[in-house]
Amino acid sequence: MKKNFLIRSSAAILFSITLIISFAFVPPKPDEGMFPLSDIRKLNLNEKGLKISIDELYNPNGVSIVDALVKIGGCSGSFVSDEGLIITNHHCVFGAVQKVSTLENNYLENGFVTNSREEEIPAEGLTVRITTSYEDVSKEVLEAADKVTEISERSKAIADKIKEIVKREEEKDSTIKAEVSEMFVGEQYVLFRYKIINDIRLVYVPPRTIGEFGGESDNWIWPRHTGDFSFVRAYVAPDGSPAKYSIDNVPFKPKKFLEVNPKGIDEEDFVFILGYPGRTFKNMPARFVEYHYKYQLPYVQSFFSWLINLYTKRGENDPEFALNISSTIKSLANTEKNYRGKLQGIRNLDLINKKVQEEKHLQNFIQNDPQLKSRYGNLLNEIDELYNDTFKSGRTMFVLNFLRNFVSSYRLADLFVDYKTEMMKDEKDRKTNYKVENREKLINEIDNIYKNSKPDLEPQILKKLFSDASSFDEMKDSEPFASFRLAENKDGYIKNLLEKTIVSDKDKFLEKLFDHELTLEQVNDELIIRAKQLTELRANEQKKQQARDSRSNILLAKFNEVKRLWLNKNFIPDANSTLRLTFGYVRGYSPKDATYYSPISSLKGMIEKSFEGGDYRIYEKVKELYDKKDFGSFVHPKMKEVPVAFIYNTDTSGGNSGSPIMDAYGKLVGVNFDRCFEATINDYAWSESYSRSIGVDIRFVLWVVQKIGKADFLLKEMNVNL
Repeated sequence: MKKNFLIRSSAAILFSITLIISFAFVPPKPDEGMFPLSDIRKLNLNEKGLKISIDELYNPNGVSIVDALVKIGGCSGSFVSDEGLIITNHHCVFGAVQKVSTLENNYLENGFVTNSREEEIPAEGLTVRITTSYEDVSKEVLEAADKVTEISERSKAIADKIKEIVKREEEKDSTIKAEVSEMFVGEQYVLFRYKIINDIRLVYVPPRTIGEFGGESDNWIWPRHTGDFSFVRAYVAPDGSPAKYSIDNVPFKPKKFLEVNPKGIDEEDFVFILGYPGRTFKNMPARFVEYHYKYQLPYVQSFFSWLINLYTKRGENDPEFALNISSTIKSLANTEKNYRGKLQGIRNLDLINKKVQEEKHLQNFIQNDPQLKSRYGNLLNEIDELYNDTFKSGRTMFVLNFLRNFVSSYRLADLFVDYKTEMMKDEKDRKTNYKVENREKLINEIDNIYKNSKPDLEPQILKKLFSDASSFDEMKDSEPFASFRLAENKDGYIKNLLEKTIVSDKDKFLEKLFDHELTLEQVNDELIIRAKQLTELRANEQKKQQARDSRSNILLAKFNEVKRLWLNKNFIPDANSTLRLTFGYVRGYSPKDATYYSPISSLKGMIEKSFEGGDYRIYEKVKELYDKKDFGSFVHPKMKEVPVAFIYNTDTSGGNSGSPIMDAYGKLVGVNFDRCFEATINDYAWSESYSRSIGVDIRFVLWVVQKIGKADFLLKEMNVNL
């Protein structure tokens, strides 16, 4: 594994200053930051509370705790046995469990436990990714960007070079998946190599009333009493190579698996987390946050809230629909509440204004030095102009994407337009999924779209999106939204689009799609005509965005350059789904006046909530065991109760779901699954006073596995000695 990242000099600065573009950063506090692997040795973790050597935690030349980490779907997880056993969150496998559940065998509701390896169920759609190495490729990427003569082509040049690097690496080693991640916009690009495991099987999933106890009422809330954990197993071919599901596959043998500490944690204990946090924006300028606050966050939150209500009402008297849509509702609800928290956090922190004031001080710093002024003097004005242009596009791409994602008829019409357009090109120049060799895959994709359509709901969704777009200044004069806005009978307008179209008949749609004599211009179909208009709108917006991305690639690089000079320090790169470490302490907090939350919740709290019913419906066996005080070996010595969850002041984000929480000795003491509502703002800013993450306590995990699941075989496999 290559450890040393490139050091690039900024020769453009007129006086002799060398900018170190690296991951190096030692925080002023011991509990802040999502640190890349290359920073781990610079954090003085042993002074902060770590009791093992750094080599045991991270050793690029040997085996270490880092080798036990996995990315599973959009979440994190960790190996906990030498037989490929992985622990992650219940909500991370929720969709896979829903897919194999029926009204007769409802594993989502009742839970699932195997009695043998042969009974483990394939987790459809889940794959596991293991980081094997990384390498800085900034020089190669940026040299390609610097060769273009038009600034508007810069982002495309970078994207093309990244594709080239990925293709080259995967051709060199067909067993890996390569990705180039942007660590700092326009500055640093790192190639990550991953081992992919495609055969993942369900081993133990607790009942929904444990794994999702509290539901949306408690989502992003503390105190929490949710047993958000599940176990899956990774399988590979007999020779150890990645393989799709087969009865001949064998459990994967990881280089490292985590030891479990069944005694758990206590208040103020040192803990650390490894995982794959999604996307954060701490290094972005004020105008970026302003765009999110005015456009992205409120519109997505509002639309998702509307959609959740629509789906929930539809499922009230249709248990099969409710089961099938449950994963979608859960995902929508998680984002909707998260975005509400972000909006509240930005307001409460006055974050935009704080960033504006910070940038005013930065501008003064620039203006007071002639050499800095010559390079950066107009930088913040240029950033303003960039985002003024971004604001003109507003919510356009969100509406266009929601049309594709939630209206199957529109998605098919859009596909029809795209396919016919591609057919005008030579075979070699067409998109991969439209090549002759991939026709069967395309037909399967179309079959799935029809299969998953919701014809009774889609007219309402289409009308909602058209109504939204026709009321937004940035879209109301674009077709088809302009004609919808002027239509007297808007329900009739939507009905005409959806009923008088070839899309409503799958056989006719496929016939017209593959009729290569039929051109797009010859198709007299209102929905397809409207899809063509929106395709043109999308293409225009994408062209604008490409130009903005190219411009921001230069401006944000300079923005970070001068901020480093001003603050005289380097920054942690924003999270980007690559492996990161964060650390802190088990600690309570005070979210509002006269309120203090202690850091550990208990089974007693679950019982107290259960009398409210609804989201707090309890699994009867839990109450039965509690009444008997059958706590086994899992009692917190001070609380005299089974601990359920705990909070800690680490810096986590989306993607950290399922991350292992480890104690000072590197042993597993919990599984991260959420943040407190105030900490949803973590993606933009972090603070010791309000940033708290939430994890399920390993003692509750083991108690449920043993007492509810009767799965002692799992405790034995994890070498848990009670």
